[in-house]
Amino acid sequence: MKFIDNVLITVVSGNGGKGAVSFRRERFIPKGGPDGGEGGDGGDAIITADHNVLSLLDFRYKPKYPAENGKNGQGANKKGRNGRALNIKVPVGTSIIDFETKEIIADLTKDHEQFIICKGGRGGKGNAFFKSSTNRRPRFSQPGMPGETKKIYLVLKSIGDIGIIGLPNAGKSTLISKLSQSHPEISSYPFTTKSPNLGVSVDEETGKSFVIVDIPGIMEGASNGYGLGLIFLKHIERAKILLHLIEIGKPDEIINKFNTVISEINKFNSDILTKKQIVVVNKIDTIKNKKEYAGIKNKVSEHLKSLDIELLFISAAEGSGIDELKEKLKLLVDY
Repeated sequence: MKFIDNVLITVVSGNGGKGAVSFRRERFIPKGGPDGGEGGDGGDAIITADHNVLSLLDFRYKPKYPAENGKNGQGANKKGRNGRALNIKVPVGTSIIDFETKEIIADLTKDHEQFIICKGGRGGKGNAFFKSSTNRRPRFSQPGMPGETKKIYLVLKSIGDIGIIGLPNAGKSTLISKLSQSHPEISSYPFTTKSPNLGVSVDEETGKSFVIVDIPGIMEGASNGYGLGLIFLKHIERAKILLHLIEIGKPDEIINKFNTVISEINKFNSDILTKKQIVVVNKIDTIKNKKEYAGIKNKVSEHLKSLDIELLFISAAEGSGIDELKEKLKLLVDY
């Protein structure tokens, strides 16, 4: 898969430059004092969240990232140039995890948010710095301090206000295309979506917007690594609202599909289920019998009412119920 959301890299900040040992040598000044300049500082290693970066794929081909070393000091009290900082750009929503301790060092959830992962080494002092009344001609200087080396995991978790979840073929890609300007790949076979799709829905009247994340199909056993679910379950952790999209069928089938997804999320991280949730039953255009449709609606509504979860019925393909869903989602996002 081209979408990469977990990589291991090594980041190295620059070493400080050496201080110089030098003495002033000019015409008519035969005994000039020490004038060795200090070395430049090593460059910092910085990680920056950038909305233009969508995946961690490039990091798979370049596992080590060194910043520039500081330059050595020179005579005539010339300070060495500081090393250039290394700016590593990652997608918004990337967590930085220490390889050794497995602790989260930083969580970059905003565009242009930065974190200095390794501080550059300080430049060494030249011999001019050590001149004193008791040591007028010091013949030594400091070496530069070494930079830091850190081995880290970069883990991407998509940022979105609404996470669309459900079993394969529920119509998630079609729905996100209707709710936003996103144009994901759409087909009628399982796992068409092999990476999270992001879409933005904008209210033309108010200018307000919300971000929708289409999470690839979760299925029974996903929390144990079956299917694609385990790879992408973490992408719903940051969503404010969970939108369960379920293909219409018999009432028991709809409820069982809902319970399957709930069970897999609960096994992965039960805290996710404390979020606001809404169930959307899709493909109502396939039910032609009005009495049958009413029966399905009543039984599913009765079950979800006891869980305090709202329910809507739509046809993403035909656009039926989409406007009502948009209004409901705007209210939930502002909640």
